[in-house]
Amino acid sequence: MKIKRTKAFGNRPLPVFMVWLTLFFAQPVAAFDKPAPNEFAMGDVVVTATRSAKSTNELFADVEVITGERLESTTATNLENALRGLPGLDNRGSDSQSWWYTTSIRGVDGGKRVLMMMDGVPLNSALTGFAYPLRTDLFAVEQIEVVKGSFSSLYGSNAMGGVINVITKQRKEEGYEAKVRAYGGDHGFFESGATLLGKKNKLSLNLDVARQELGNQYRRDKTLDYKYDMATGSFSKVYSPVTDAEYDTNKLFARMDYDVDGITSLTFTGNYAVSNSANGKTKYVDPGQRDLGENTKDLYFLNLSGKTRIMDSLDLDMRIYTNYDKSESKREHIVSNPASGGTGGMGGMRTMSTMPGMGDKGSTGGMGDAPPFLFLFGDIEHWGRDTGVQVKGSGAIGMSHYLTGGIDFNYMEGYWKNTKEDGTVIDHTMDEDMNNIAFYLQDEINLTDSFIATLGCRYDINSESENSFSPKVGLFYRFNDRISFRGSLGRAFRAPNLNELFTPTWMMIPGVPFEANPDLDPEVIWSYDIGTTILVNRDMVFKLTGFYSKAEDLISNPIDKGVMKYENLDEVTTDGFEMGISGKMLGWMGYHLNGTYTHSCEKGEGRRGDVPLYQVNAGIQTRHSLGAGFSLSTSLDARYNDEIFYTDRMSGKTIDIDPYTLYDMAVCLHYKENLKLKCAVYNLTDEEYEIHGSKLGPERYYWAGMEVTF
Repeated sequence: MKIKRTKAFGNRPLPVFMVWLTLFFAQPVAAFDKPAPNEFAMGDVVVTATRSAKSTNELFADVEVITGERLESTTATNLENALRGLPGLDNRGSDSQSWWYTTSIRGVDGGKRVLMMMDGVPLNSALTGFAYPLRTDLFAVEQIEVVKGSFSSLYGSNAMGGVINVITKQRKEEGYEAKVRAYGGDHGFFESGATLLGKKNKLSLNLDVARQELGNQYRRDKTLDYKYDMATGSFSKVYSPVTDAEYDTNKLFARMDYDVDGITSLTFTGNYAVSNSANGKTKYVDPGQRDLGENTKDLYFLNLSGKTRIMDSLDLDMRIYTNYDKSESKREHIVSNPASGGTGGMGGMRTMSTMPGMGDKGSTGGMGDAPPFLFLFGDIEHWGRDTGVQVKGSGAIGMSHYLTGGIDFNYMEGYWKNTKEDGTVIDHTMDEDMNNIAFYLQDEINLTDSFIATLGCRYDINSESENSFSPKVGLFYRFNDRISFRGSLGRAFRAPNLNELFTPTWMMIPGVPFEANPDLDPEVIWSYDIGTTILVNRDMVFKLTGFYSKAEDLISNPIDKGVMKYENLDEVTTDGFEMGISGKMLGWMGYHLNGTYTHSCEKGEGRRGDVPLYQVNAGIQTRHSLGAGFSLSTSLDARYNDEIFYTDRMSGKTIDIDPYTLYDMAVCLHYKENLKLKCAVYNLTDEEYEIHGSKLGPERYYWAGMEVTF
């Protein structure tokens, strides 16, 4: 891979950036209640950074909060889209509705290395480490907390880049509120749902059901591939029409809270989601002739938690939960060719040397002219289950210390089976499990009225990989009522998951078998950050954070001698900074403007191509009273992503991906608290862009609909 040097904003202007600089310095400001809804004001209460409710006035951690108000004003229709626009987050998204979270934090890859939770319940798969956006309906959400930086000292594995915790709604007032909604748009989009929030005496309820359909889950009419010309040594773009892209999902969420006596309370939360997405036609076994059917995903979690206070000062929390995900679909498998000295069946198979576009590339490494691998049609089924128990205690010790400590236990199960059409198992069936027990302790020390030091550590004992020790040190200093400083350093890890350790050989890249590795070590990262928050005046909040991290033993999947295999290979260093400003102008217009610089390098390779050097986000939100009970709210958001590049595995050549700027808009007409008419447009300028190598992002699309509250 060659080292790339890029200009700050590519080769095209960023109009929104200049517009907002002009507005920012030219417009007078007026009094406001709090900054723009996607930024937190000093004094907001969050629970994720310390595993207990704390004011941001006391936190060393860099936290972003997306409120319910902000969620209602965006174009987002799922949780991953709702995370757009936050500094330090690379959230270009995936090209499919059924894919996992791809949000990265400060250059640390998303998915496996960012912990996703709902009300404190871990949602990352016990099998693959991924979490799926399809399981969360935004209408059940109160707010989203994003804690950036390493947090294995509290949460263990997966919290290398940070933690995203979805907090669901709980009604506080007596009575009930019911909402029904329906939305429709292009690409066959339709969504309907209903939400019931209620409270009677000691019992409160949050019940939400939703269904979403898409005739084209990619929300574009074409796909992109790069074709390499060996004669010229260059690539050309090849477009193909999108076919067989239907998608649907059904979701159910329930939360019940019971206040026993004002000190003791019980909470039950549960979620079930099922989705079906079309897989298209075969590429290698009878190309284009056989239907791969649908990929069906079933996901659920169940959680029972309770909290109480004992000895007047010790808060005790207990939780038991289970988190499950399952996937089933048709698949084109790869198997060894007996004619080349390997093992495996022959019926219904197609050799790599005869598959379209491969020529004789599959014939190397075998005996004579026989290709070493063959293709066949069949099925794939896999699932993961994480069952956990958590016990946590917290309380003040004297006047200066606040201790939080506890025990987490996880029992993780994984199953993976690849079969031929006749049901014969390919390679072997994986049915494995592992467990992890962890002990953690954190002390928040009030050194003075304005200076807080936090010391924390956690020790994880894993049955299938090395044990991990995760220390954390954080400092918070309030200079005065307007200025505060924060900083932290910590070690985090990610234990190899069951998929990486034990999965049967399968095919992810066409023509390349993918093997597990039971000898993997945990990934490790040391991260550091220092920052400041400044309340410039009553109408403006400014934040600046610098960060650095060094990750070792990252699990990668290199190809060696025609085989892809998980290995501990990568060493990555990342440095950068985030800068953001937010507030209100004219009393009715909120705004935010932030930018992130991320320089991430892999040892021996140079800058990582899939991490943009620069990302800039800007937006405004307005709300006007129209009289007679009507009001109008609007939002306009812009996102700039710098150029990226990636290396084509077949040719070893580098492909450059252009920078792009996207604009989204939403308009909502409110009538009192009873009726809401909303329309939204994504990618206003209909820009063609690639979110990752050869993966096109959605075209311009719109949706509109209504919500009725009873």
